[in-house]
Amino acid sequence: MYLLPGLIDFHTHLFRHGSTFGMDADKLLTAGVTTAVDMGTAGWVNYPALYHCDLSGKKLRLFSYLNISPVGQPGKGINEPLDDSVLDIGKMRELIEEYPKQICGIKVRISRSIVKELGLTPLKRAVEFGEQLGLPVCVHTTDPPEGAEQVAKLLRAGDVYSHVYHNKGSTILDQNGIVRSGLIDARERGVLMEVGNGRVNFSFPVAEKAAACHFWPDIISSDSTPATFHKEPAMWDLAAVMSKFLFLGMPLTEVIRAVTETPAKQLGLADKIGKVEPGYQADLILCRLKYGDVLFQDSDGNQRQGSQSIVPVTTIRSGQIAYQAD
Repeated sequence: MYLLPGLIDFHTHLFRHGSTFGMDADKLLTAGVTTAVDMGTAGWVNYPALYHCDLSGKKLRLFSYLNISPVGQPGKGINEPLDDSVLDIGKMRELIEEYPKQICGIKVRISRSIVKELGLTPLKRAVEFGEQLGLPVCVHTTDPPEGAEQVAKLLRAGDVYSHVYHNKGSTILDQNGIVRSGLIDARERGVLMEVGNGRVNFSFPVAEKAAACHFWPDIISSDSTPATFHKEPAMWDLAAVMSKFLFLGMPLTEVIRAVTETPAKQLGLADKIGKVEPGYQADLILCRLKYGDVLFQDSDGNQRQGSQSIVPVTTIRSGQIAYQAD
């Protein structure tokens, strides 16, 4: 049995009352999660609804990245508008000033099906806004409109390259299956590489080649939604995504750091959560490393047979038991 800091799920969607992507935050407790980030499900138009309906009053410690689009990610096939005519840094600033303890970054999605002829302009705007507002940017990179290196080149230290192991369009790998130099350069200057597993954003062939280059994620996250959490075999929950990286050869200490210390630092809470030490919040998880056959799956249906998995047993939030396995 292991006693660990409560897990931080850096990429979730929690706007249950305003998006088909949104799930009940407190369900994450069963995966050992005590802190979670809603990753851009709402924009400045509907963020107050997200906060009052789905973040306030929950057992988890919750934060948000604000979508650069005013309406966030509605879901159900409705993509967010991202042209300059609808972006409004003034409205975003007002909202960030109203919710300074909750909003900790800016989110933008740049899949070709979303940005269309806008290309990388929405990402450039997000970085400009982030610079002016003093916030990091998290960019959804699956099937980008230009090459992965062009995307990474736009990011600053502290920005987040999400869905790093996707296999749609331009990926982090070159034609020889080696991690592109532009991605390595981005990491060296402080860009964080984040998993954001989800339903369509993780590929074993990509992750295995990246692992051969020792290109491990800085942040391991689930991208949980109602369609994936404890339903989708390609994701399941954060503990399952952690187990995938154990299978890939990532050291256990590094896997743990990627769901505790690193996201805590990214949230500006490195002195409060993410460690089991005196003076830190009593957010804890008891888990066991279960040995035995386990089947892992990626977004394309590729399967791998593993031999160990991380199983949450007890989740403690602020010193109180919030989840106990049967």
